[in-house]
Amino acid sequence: MIEIKMKDVSIGYRQSLVVKNMTLEARPGEMLGLVGPNGCGKSTIIKALSRLIQPQSGNILVNERNILQMSRIELARIIGVVPQIPLLPSTFTAFDIVLMGRNPHLGLLQHEGKKDVAIAWEAMRKTATRPLAQRRIGELSGGEIQSVVIARVLAQQTEAVLLDEPTANLDIGRQIEVLDLIKELCQGNGFTVVIALHDLNLAAQYCDHLILIDKGSIHCQGKPDKVITTDNIANVYGSGSYIYEHPLSGLPVVLPIAGSSKSYTE
Repeated sequence: MIEIKMKDVSIGYRQSLVVKNMTLEARPGEMLGLVGPNGCGKSTIIKALSRLIQPQSGNILVNERNILQMSRIELARIIGVVPQIPLLPSTFTAFDIVLMGRNPHLGLLQHEGKKDVAIAWEAMRKTATRPLAQRRIGELSGGEIQSVVIARVLAQQTEAVLLDEPTANLDIGRQIEVLDLIKELCQGNGFTVVIALHDLNLAAQYCDHLILIDKGSIHCQGKPDKVITTDNIANVYGSGSYIYEHPLSGLPVVLPIAGSSKSYTE
């Protein structure tokens, strides 16, 4: 079981702070969603949690250990990452990419064995990417690549997953498939999940806990129905949305009101 914490973390690029005094906690079996406008700091938080960038102040802890005291291989055995824009070699096949998820579990100069191959195939089955196995990355659509990267994380067999806009390039059917799978990992396997999402409706329907971020700071956090309210959305995103209750789940749904924003030419 993996617990991830940020304690008073500030993150910046050069002289500009993007995230300010961020404190959060992701628990096993919980899907923690980061929501907020473009540029609010969601992706920066995911990068810091995955140790791609280092905080200027504060601590990031995994099971009470500072991640800066862990080797990258050790961290990769614990936390899987699905980046917003995966950078993958275009000549590799989809299966090659998924099999790379086994790398943290291999010793020096050790090659993948039958067990690793079987785990990779099973990850592709769960993500419905088996038909893509022998196709090269350069031949795939953005949505197909995203699905392959999610399969790679499953092959990695971690107990925690960080996802930065994993549904951005997917059609609605694939969005639901991917988020259903992630939710199943949370509930059935006790995974710890931190996910950054633009789509407030998907965030409300799938996340157990939401953190609404505005200009690098927490505006509010809690259950979806406490975070996605008319006042909170208006304060962070501006007016122009109507919040109502989903007729089946009872969770909040955001509807845009056409023509309610000011024109850029005014």
